[in-house]
Amino acid sequence: MKKIALDLDGVIFDSENLYRVYTEIYDTDINKKDTIIDNTQRLFQKRYNWSKEECNKIYSEIKEDVIKNANIVTGVEIVLKKLMDKFEFIIVTARDDFETELSREKLNQIGLGNIKIFNNERYKIDRLINEKVDYIIDDDADICANAADNNIYALYLKNNAANRINKEKVINVNNWGEIYKYLVFSYKKF
Repeated sequence: MKKIALDLDGVIFDSENLYRVYTEIYDTDINKKDTIIDNTQRLFQKRYNWSKEECNKIYSEIKEDVIKNANIVTGVEIVLKKLMDKFEFIIVTARDDFETELSREKLNQIGLGNIKIFNNERYKIDRLINEKVDYIIDDDADICANAADNNIYALYLKNNAANRINKEKVINVNNWGEIYKYLVFSYKKF
């Protein structure tokens, strides 16, 4: 059975968008000015002209609210349930133990609580290789490119339709319907 690694933030949960909302509010209400330097950046730490300390401070203040209030990305529940008998799924995430437990509670609510989770994974490629992953679904362009360079197919779930990775073994997708179609047709080839 082919193995697929999933990311949590921006792939399973809409937390990436919620971080953007919280950080825009922070910039407006606390900084009282617009300090954004590049609104195309996926991570808020790269979007603003904030010090590392300020990024860490806001992250520690909002992470629990973001994780608790993040919704499941549209289509995740439908698609994963349809593919569970064809693929083995694992989650590989940078989330810490506390954040992972909050995630597990939400996954349980939609019947996906049995998926194995590897957390505290800052450099995911080692875990992907050790787990003999065939595919990764992630919203981080660098992680997807690195996976492709290591012979792992990467489904790059873009946060912006204009973002693309032009690399062999990277499949640019916009939503879970496209993920489903790609995986079903690739499954039939095996």
